[in-house]
Amino acid sequence: MGIKALFCILFIISLSHSILSKPGDKKPSGLTLKLIHRDSIESNDLSRIEKFRKIVDRSKLRANSLMSLTAASEENPTEVQPPFSYESSSYVVHLSVGTPPTVDSYLILDTAAELTWLQCDGCIGCFKQEQRLYNPDDSSTYKLVPCDHPLCEPYECNHNHCKFKEWDSTDVHVEGFMSIDRFDFDRYGFERNSTVLDEVVFGCAYGTVGFGFEDNPDNKIDGVFGLGPGPRSFASQFAPQGVFGYCLADWHFGPPEYPGKLMLGDDALLPISGHVQITPIVQTDARSYFLKLADIQINTNCLGFEPGKFDRAINGHGGFIIDSGTSISYFANDVYDRVRQVFVDYMKTLGLPEMDASSHHLDLCWHMPNGFPSNLPSMTLYLQDNEYPDEPADCGNQVGAQFIIDPMGLFHIEEKEDPHLCLGIMRSNGTDPTLNILGAKQQIGNKFSFDGHNKTLSWMTWDCDLPPK
Repeated sequence: MGIKALFCILFIISLSHSILSKPGDKKPSGLTLKLIHRDSIESNDLSRIEKFRKIVDRSKLRANSLMSLTAASEENPTEVQPPFSYESSSYVVHLSVGTPPTVDSYLILDTAAELTWLQCDGCIGCFKQEQRLYNPDDSSTYKLVPCDHPLCEPYECNHNHCKFKEWDSTDVHVEGFMSIDRFDFDRYGFERNSTVLDEVVFGCAYGTVGFGFEDNPDNKIDGVFGLGPGPRSFASQFAPQGVFGYCLADWHFGPPEYPGKLMLGDDALLPISGHVQITPIVQTDARSYFLKLADIQINTNCLGFEPGKFDRAINGHGGFIIDSGTSISYFANDVYDRVRQVFVDYMKTLGLPEMDASSHHLDLCWHMPNGFPSNLPSMTLYLQDNEYPDEPADCGNQVGAQFIIDPMGLFHIEEKEDPHLCLGIMRSNGTDPTLNILGAKQQIGNKFSFDGHNKTLSWMTWDCDLPPK
């Protein structure tokens, strides 16, 4: 069946659904959800090192896909990109959709995607999933989004119904109808206690191409939970100010044993007291969160990069983004070379012999013949301070918002078998080798708060085991 014929059928079916909406129950001011590591819901018999390699390999694919997205720009609209498939975050959100809840869904968290979507019954050429597909006819609260809805723009209109198409590249795209239904979430820390959100706008996908989930025969992922910049983001729908936050559970050689937290609205706010750092989010035409990084310090060694080194170029290349979906961090080639050498020299002073890192699919690993060293280095990223926008961040003078990555965030540490540690940073080798990415591993031990209205990112050190507010 052709996609046009399918859309005609969907239009006829949609006549039985009301487009006008009734106001639902008042939304809570804040919400905290479990942020589940993707590998913890997949059944496999992989060893610890095999699980680790899988995470690193997925991180490389994710970094490459981000580079392909950021490299495309208005300056180079016809720039040819190599084929790639969508590779997503390592974290999922669990929810139910419809009234009554018709399906249990795992949606992949993506801070570089604005639209939340899931595959729907009748989907053509879609990736396989273990759960049955969401069927709008089974939900009494399902509605199609009309073309005059503010979240329809700039999508196209099809018989007064909003039809979406999202293209990551010619190899990766999803299309369907913008829809409205009820989402039911399990609240973090509350057994048998859920939060229902009415009138959630999302994409009901009837065609997907290039999504890597299909490589797993037991795939449990149904779609994407979009938290990227923009009005369709779930954070923007939940709260007018578009505030969301998260803290990530630590992991070394394999997924964490406990979930992290995804926080929306008031739950994402940081306390007034405490050592809170704030940096502006750089406004771009890209879907990722770009930050203004100025310099890098390793222990007391300030690397002294020239001003503007980490800025995004006019052609869309380069820059510095924060991404929870990339498991490890990536630096541009020349930046990485300098960072790498500092770590190599420092480990020599600790007497740690370098080992072959290729079995871990990384670049730098060291044996720990005498156990875990007590004086491993930390790394500090100097970013523009939001309170002093006219004063450039400066590593040498200790000026700017400081993001400190402690040794547990810098290194993957194995203390059980053949004790060793590996640096969780690699060089950027994709279509945009000048892009720098702050990955998930280096974000652990912090709570982040993204403010979509004020365009700021705040953070402070945080124990992810703390109960929700």
